[in-house]
Amino acid sequence: MAELTAALDDAITGQGRIVMLAGEPGIGKTRTAQELASYAGGQGVHVLWGWCYEQEGAPPFWPWVQPIRDYVGQCDPQRLQTEMGPGAADIAEIVPEVRQILPDLAPPPYLDPEQARFRLFDSIAAFLKNAASSQPLLLILDDLHWADKPSLLLLEFLARQMVESRLLVVGTYRDMELSRQHPLSETLAQLSRQPVFQRQQLLGLSQEETGRFIDGTGGETHAQGLVETIHSRTEGNPFFITEVVRLLAERQELAGDDAALSTEFSIPEGVRDVIGQRLNRLPDDCIQALTIASVIGREFDFRLLNTLSDGISEDLILEALDQALAAGVIEELPGTAGLHRFSHALIQQTLAEELSATRRARLHARIGEALEELYGADTKRHAGALAFHFGEAEAVLGPENLVRYALLAGEHALATHAYEEALVHFQRALSATERQPGDAGMAAALFGLGRAQGAALGRQQLDVAFTSMRSAFEIYAGEDDVAGAVAVAEYPLHQIAGHHGGVDLVSRALRLIDPDSPEAGRLLSRYVLGLGLGEGDYEAQWTRSTKL
Repeated sequence: MAELTAALDDAITGQGRIVMLAGEPGIGKTRTAQELASYAGGQGVHVLWGWCYEQEGAPPFWPWVQPIRDYVGQCDPQRLQTEMGPGAADIAEIVPEVRQILPDLAPPPYLDPEQARFRLFDSIAAFLKNAASSQPLLLILDDLHWADKPSLLLLEFLARQMVESRLLVVGTYRDMELSRQHPLSETLAQLSRQPVFQRQQLLGLSQEETGRFIDGTGGETHAQGLVETIHSRTEGNPFFITEVVRLLAERQELAGDDAALSTEFSIPEGVRDVIGQRLNRLPDDCIQALTIASVIGREFDFRLLNTLSDGISEDLILEALDQALAAGVIEELPGTAGLHRFSHALIQQTLAEELSATRRARLHARIGEALEELYGADTKRHAGALAFHFGEAEAVLGPENLVRYALLAGEHALATHAYEEALVHFQRALSATERQPGDAGMAAALFGLGRAQGAALGRQQLDVAFTSMRSAFEIYAGEDDVAGAVAVAEYPLHQIAGHHGGVDLVSRALRLIDPDSPEAGRLLSRYVLGLGLGEGDYEAQWTRSTKL
């Protein structure tokens, strides 16, 4: 806390900082960040939170979308326009609420993928620095080990821009889950080169501290033997200690002296065993509701839970949630109506893993169908979540819904410059169409994959992108889908210009259409540009194009 408050003091005086809190699950990373947030609020610092989502399906840049959206909701239009400046239209691409506050924004100009993402990152960094100039800003990004790659790239970009700012960014992550190939490992390596960066490793409590912790929880002094036993089993992990103490209190095994610690006294070996035993003490209706909620995700909405809980009345669900709240299993999210969150990811995981694979798949199917009805016409923004649930339900429903929403999620990721996420969605759609081939779906997945590869992999690997796009073109042309083939050939990805693959596709597409059509005009301009960039002789290429 001393290191964190010192970093906050630096930020208040205009020296931006990034601090990472690392440790195992339950070690107190989020709790430490909450303590800092409370302290910062007392110092007049504006505190914003962003959470990363464990399951697939969160929109691109989700840990950034949440705090920016919260800030926008508290800001008047004139101030927001001043702080966002010309970057407001770019930020509105990932946070639509900006356009609701500033409805007259012109759409951002078309740029090639690298330039477009740079402009988005620069706009967000400038906005955060401007917002912090009038009031110091603490931005907490929780559970970064679950962050999408574009969000981590944005964090790297911000780190290079915030040296002279009144901004403190605190991130938390589980270090035990990081391999050398994990995206966060590369981000940490990049951040470590920046002067604004520091890392804090959180360790377990000592035996003496464990004793004080237990005494503070129970309000009385406990036997040394009990403290030693709990510390040896938990290794000082605060969440594990808390769960053990709660379980022992419920079993009335917490009181007593060393002599009372009989052979019947037992503490489960693992934290999930402790959680499981505590959950077993809740009423059946409560467990049933929580089990459904665990498949929805770490956060869940009462309306959705109510829709899925067949045979349980609304009053019983509310009562079950009250029981779970009293037991500390879930918590209400502040500032929201009906939105709850499991108090720890391990509790959600324990409940979800107790379900059989068949039941879990059927629950995902029902969740996907309920979300379709809940979102209505706004499914595109939530396509990632729908693709996830229908993907988990593929064994029950087949791949049709998975393909549809994976394609939508890929298009949304491309539109918001989250190219690495687009790759994941289009590849998932392609894999599903390969399991149950369908020419239209496969072509759309290949076309999307090619565009995502061209944007994410860079100029050094254009051949990979063109292989995908050529395959999409072949399917469209083979099915006499001229519109699809032309769309592939004329896609305005700047890197295509001058590449033999792009010229070849344009040339073939020209043979499919009326030479006097508007499509022919667009393709001819693409053809001339491609040959001109490739060979440097525009006049000669124009002469050649007139002979097509």
